[in-house]
Parts: sequence; C-alpha cells; structure tokens
Amino acid sequence: MDIEEYLFSLSRFGVKLGLEPTREFASILGNPQDSFKSVHITGSNGKGSTSTFIYRILRNKFRTGLYTSPHLRNFTERIIVDDREIDWDYIRNFLSSHDTRINIRGNDVQLTFFEYTTCLAFQYFSDSNVEYASVEVGLGGRLDSTNIITPELSVITSISLEHADKLGGNIEDIAREKAGIIKSGKPVVVGRMPESPKNVIRKIAESRNSRVYDLDDYSIENVNFTLDATSYNFRGNNGNYNVKLKALGKHQVINSAMALLAYENLNVPITPEEALKSLAEKDIPGRFEIRRRDPLLILDGAHNSEAMRNLAENIRLYRIKNPLVVLGLLRDKNSYNILQNLSEITDQVVVTEPNEKERKKYSEELKNEASLFFKDITVLPNPEDAIDYAIKSNQTSVITGSLYLVGEAENILDRKLN
Repeated sequence: MDIEEYLFSLSRFGVKLGLEPTREFASILGNPQDSFKSVHITGSNGKGSTSTFIYRILRNKFRTGLYTSPHLRNFTERIIVDDREIDWDYIRNFLSSHDTRINIRGNDVQLTFFEYTTCLAFQYFSDSNVEYASVEVGLGGRLDSTNIITPELSVITSISLEHADKLGGNIEDIAREKAGIIKSGKPVVVGRMPESPKNVIRKIAESRNSRVYDLDDYSIENVNFTLDATSYNFRGNNGNYNVKLKALGKHQVINSAMALLAYENLNVPITPEEALKSLAEKDIPGRFEIRRRDPLLILDGAHNSEAMRNLAENIRLYRIKNPLVVLGLLRDKNSYNILQNLSEITDQVVVTEPNEKERKKYSEELKNEASLFFKDITVLPNPEDAIDYAIKSNQTSVITGSLYLVGEAENILDRKLN
C-alpha cells in the first residue's frame, strides 16, 4: 500500500465530530498550530475559493500556508506553502515518526483521516516557518479538527442545508455549528445568506465580543462578466477597489469581496494594489474553469444544491445554451434539488460515477432520479468514457456534481486535449 492509499485507508474510521483526538495529537506534536497566525474559513459553499483568495493576498508579504480540502488531482494539493505543495518525503517521514493511534486517558484511539492530516498540515506549516495560514474547515466548524487554531479573523461564507445529519436538521443549527469557529475578541466576516442563520451568527459573535463585518453592508457595483475575466467595484472600509478576476462566475465576485474584507481587517502591511494584483493573477482550478474554448468545456465542482444553483445562474449569465452536462454525485447530496437546478439550463445529461468508492451514487440510481427531469440521458459509469463522449460530441459541455469527478476529469483532459 503506498502512502496516499494508506492515508485514505484511515477514512474507513469515518468522520468523528469532536476536538479531543486532534487536540491530544497536536499536543503530542508540541502544538504546531500555535506557531503561526491564521485565518479560519467555513461555509456551505465558497470556502475553498475564499481561502485561496485570502492565501494569495497574504503571500505578498508573508510566508503563507494554505490548507484546503478535498483535492482535485493529488493529496499534496491540500497542504501548500508559498505555492509549493507538501512533498511526499515529508509525509513519509511524518508517518514513520507518528502513529495514527494515540493514547487518550488510558484508551487507545484511532485517529481519522482528517484528524491525522490536519495535524500533519499544521506541523508542516510550523516546520516550514509559515507566518500566516489560510485554513479551510473540513466539515461544519465548531467540532471540526481545524478548530484547534486561534485565528486572527474568521470567515463564514454561506449557510445552506447540507450535512444536516451531522450538523443539525435546520439552517439555524447549521449556522450555530459554523459559527463555532468564531473566537473571543476576533472579528468575523459574514457572506450573503438568509437572515435567520445570520442572526444566529450575530448572537454568537456578540457573546464572544467578536465584531461582525457583514458583506451585505458593503457596495458591489459595475460588475462586468466575460468568459475571459470579471471586473467590479467594491467599496470597503478603507476605500474603493477596482477588482479584476481571472476566476469566473458571479459567486467569485462574492468570494473575492469577502477576501478583501478579511484583508482590510487583518491590518497587514499589504497595499491595496498588491492585494488586487493577487486576486487578478489566475483562476481557481475546478471552479467554473474553462478547459477548452472551441467548443467550450467547463469544469465546475458544484456538489450541493446551492452550488448547483450558482452554476445554473452562471450558465445563464454567460448565455450558454443547452450544454451537455456530465454529472456524477455522492450519495449524501440532495440529488433531486441538484437535478432540478440543472434541468433549468439543459435537457441533456450524461450520468457517470465519481471515483469515490465509499460515497458515490451509482449511475443506475442517478439515472432513475434524472429521468424525472431529463428526456435525454446517457449512462456511462466510467468517468473516462463519459468525458470522452463529451469531447467527441463537439458540443459545449460542463463536467460537474463532485470535486472528485472534476479532479479525475482534470487528469483525463490532460491526456486527451494536450
């Protein structure tokens, strides 16, 4: 079994919400999370892009780490320092030095994949002399393994009904879990969301003497979208910003604006010009990413109802007509809402399966659900067959439904389009 296989084999121990194992393992390591400053980002959608935007801004003046999940192509994408992924030799040495089982009050405890790799990331940041880290929550917030950090600022990008079985049965419960990353006396940036979860966040922030910076209180104007770039004007606390993005889509306007609010309230020695240059430098892989121009082929990791609504809105925004959609979902997603959102922008779908053995929804099951919304359904369980079908169709195509599928598509397209 190679290193990556071994790490992912820890996933069979499931997701355990609770901080005690992570805190204990971090203590064994010497609490590496205390050696750097951080920004902590959670949300139902947009947290990965927002984490990346914040990381790029901080890179101007600091040795900066980025911790995100899941990855697209390789596990090492999850842990980055100054644009370089963690190397396998470091991971190998860490594994040989630190068992995945620890003793807690006389009990032998098996660490989960996320508990172990979160501490691996923090140790790597410490050993790499990271000054700032942009840290994305894995699941929820309050009980997520990343919540052992004490950030300079927190960000809550959005709230929607997702992972209700683990985080709570309604949107207010989910907001309560995500607001668990707010730390005493530290500010929090809050994105656009319904009032009921926002009120939950405000109350928790007030109880912790944490000032709230609500994106809805700030002006975003003169937004211009093309398939080459996005531009807009943002009026923050410290003045006006003329923003240009390589990252496409309406949602990236919101994500980058939250990153600018975070930047303003970190009080770091980075000029507005430097911050804006960082936002403009490149797109974000797998997030409305154009992999081919003629005809268009778009990769988008939309994996839940809200993200699929955003994707459908972007398809309309760019006047893309009836694209061929290659779709693969995980079983724990609201597939009916996802399919309904997709049916508003296309009538043709190719059903496939993400490369995630434990959680994937099988293509025949997805086909049966899709038949309620689509007449033109092709079933190709193997992602390579499905992507090959899209390429040979010579139509505008969108590959979506799961970051696992999009990551696999990146590798397949590297072979087929280059």
